[in-house]
Amino acid sequence: MFKPITISEQLLYATVRLVASNESTGTGFFFNFKFKDNYIPVIITNKHVVNNKKNERVDIYLHLKDGKLLHDEKLNVLFKPNWYFHPDQDLCFYFANKLFEEVKQKEQKEVFYIPLSEKIICDRSELLELTAIEDVVMLGYPNGLWDQKNNLPLFRKGITATHPAIDFNEKNIGAVDIACFPGSSGSPIFILNEGSYCNKRGTHLGSGRLIFLGILFAGPTWNAEGELIIVNIPTKDKIVPVTPLMINLGYYIKATELLAFKPIIEKVIFQPTS
Repeated sequence: MFKPITISEQLLYATVRLVASNESTGTGFFFNFKFKDNYIPVIITNKHVVNNKKNERVDIYLHLKDGKLLHDEKLNVLFKPNWYFHPDQDLCFYFANKLFEEVKQKEQKEVFYIPLSEKIICDRSELLELTAIEDVVMLGYPNGLWDQKNNLPLFRKGITATHPAIDFNEKNIGAVDIACFPGSSGSPIFILNEGSYCNKRGTHLGSGRLIFLGILFAGPTWNAEGELIIVNIPTKDKIVPVTPLMINLGYYIKATELLAFKPIIEKVIFQPTS
């Protein structure tokens, strides 16, 4: 039985593969919001992954656990949650406890997951301690691909394309130089060092670090021929399909934007209407 120990091994169990009603795929991830002594688990993704529908049903691929340990058994659940939308950004979440309860009732087992948390989100003053070029990793399901046998996501690696502390054209948006494809939408992006690293002052540090930079939501493309066009052929007009090509850049919403969900959660959970 596999036991995740290192940071990267634990991150393997932070994401979920999502398939929407139109068969499009995307990435979601578990996140725990803290309210005093309470932790509220949610699953977060992009609004466009759920087709901008607050009641979009999704297929979710989960791990189960045996006691406190990871179980070899995997589970695919068709679930219709109530998505809560971010007021400004392409982000949404739903409360995971309802899903956990449904799985436990049907399977007599609990969901195994390792959530991200607020403690790995840096504010701007902390981001200013980073350099312009930092190594980053992204975790998700590019083109819907994943380790189907073990229900595990794929890592991609790249660098920051803009300084993490500086907004890229829009508020709380950053850019990374990394291969991005459909299905990667909703993927969390991290600075991850599982050992020694240097800070911007050249000081050598050896304890490792994990910084949650943000969530992939878009990327620029270019067309080889343009869009669907009519091309003049000597004998007839022919419709030529054109594929947009990625240019290995991705745009991410900075992780601090997740904190905008806290007032929504507080209102729903701690201030329910009578």
